[in-house]
Amino acid sequence: MRRFRLTLFLFSVFACTTLLAENQGFVIEGIESKDYPKIRVLLKENSRKSLDREILTIKETKQGKTLRVIRPDLKREEGTRPIHVYVVAQMTHSLEANNRSTEFLRQIVESSEEEDRFSFVFFADDVYVPKLDLSRKEAFKEAKVDGANPNRSTGASLDYVFQKVSPKFRSGDYVLLLLNDLEIMPTNDARRGAYSSGTPIHLFAYPSKGAKWIAEKHAGLFYSNLDRDGVREILSDIEYFRRFPWVLSYESPFKNEWSWAESPKIKIEIETPSKISQTSEYTLSIRTKLLVFFLNPAVFLPTMGFLLILTMFALLVVLRKSPNARLQMPGSVEERMQTLDEEQDVYRKMYGDQFQYVYAEDERVEPERAIPVSLKEFEQGEEYEKATLILKEGRNPGKQFSLQKSETTIGNSELADLVLYEQGVSKNHTRIRRVKNRYVLYDLVSEVGTFLNGKKVLRPRILYDFDEIGIGKALLVFRGK
Repeated sequence: MRRFRLTLFLFSVFACTTLLAENQGFVIEGIESKDYPKIRVLLKENSRKSLDREILTIKETKQGKTLRVIRPDLKREEGTRPIHVYVVAQMTHSLEANNRSTEFLRQIVESSEEEDRFSFVFFADDVYVPKLDLSRKEAFKEAKVDGANPNRSTGASLDYVFQKVSPKFRSGDYVLLLLNDLEIMPTNDARRGAYSSGTPIHLFAYPSKGAKWIAEKHAGLFYSNLDRDGVREILSDIEYFRRFPWVLSYESPFKNEWSWAESPKIKIEIETPSKISQTSEYTLSIRTKLLVFFLNPAVFLPTMGFLLILTMFALLVVLRKSPNARLQMPGSVEERMQTLDEEQDVYRKMYGDQFQYVYAEDERVEPERAIPVSLKEFEQGEEYEKATLILKEGRNPGKQFSLQKSETTIGNSELADLVLYEQGVSKNHTRIRRVKNRYVLYDLVSEVGTFLNGKKVLRPRILYDFDEIGIGKALLVFRGK
């Protein structure tokens, strides 16, 4: 009779366990709202459910108003992903229970993938030993449950452990709680489901009301350690957990109902025909709020209309002012032509008629280029058959350079005829032209300018014997023969 009661008790426990696992059909791993009003919800179901066979009802609630989502799309990418496995294991005074837990941890590590990460948290009364973010090789070495004193306050210990470790849980982490107590009394935090914020916590323990309560309140599965297939089911579920989550895509029904004064949170509720539901919520970032606000038809169309009218008005004002501006220009046509001639004359005095050619009326022959300076100044200049530049100050003082070409360029570049590696020298700094045995100095719009006998060269200048030419930090002496 006693054996029959025990068998009936175990059967009822397994039935309740299976029923509890079936009720926890899926969880919401995360919500992506950066492309609002397009929403992506990541769903993860257990191995005993298949979401593609379910007819899901999705609702959004905002400011007390609930709207149903129309035409949602459910897809899942093929393949698997690396996961992070958290195992919170209880240490006991029983050597057999500790060895059994150690063997179970090693089986989890051995069945994992190389890219997976592991975190072990060993605890007992007044004992907390975390081993966090381990590789597969490191996890196999650390997978050992040591002995401890008998546990008398497991509930309080769990509160402390999850207060420490739950902030590290991320979307896509697999969390398993391994208990060895025959009975456990959940604390208030455990009854409220405060051990995690959205990440399911699965439980592997002796079948008891308190243990199953913890699993149910944290959206996890309960596995009985009295079941011979319990370890195999956990390993199978972890392998299934590696598959990519389902992606539920839809457009928010509140896409055209948005204002700055509304509540920042939008609640999502997903329900199956068997009345299994999960809820979550999302908020919009400042960038998304601005985009939604300005792209809202009630804001976008009036704003664009106002800007268009303003642009047309400004264009009309500019077009009306343009003819008046032309009419109100000071002076007649003759005065403007005289001003233009004066500007050209100033240019010729500075740079000469370098690009102007004079043709004879009869012979139609192109003569020699015009001189770059005024005729009077040019005729007064001294003629030299040969000329030399001598470096007076700078690198290599005393170095001489003969001006044999018709044009000699001086600068800090390999393309220059005379290269000066001095501070303040531009790549093309100065040019010296030879015109009818007279040497004319130009500044090629350099950064610091060219100086002749201490004065800055603002227009082409005739060079005389012993003239000093300042180029950056270098000082050259012109010698003519």
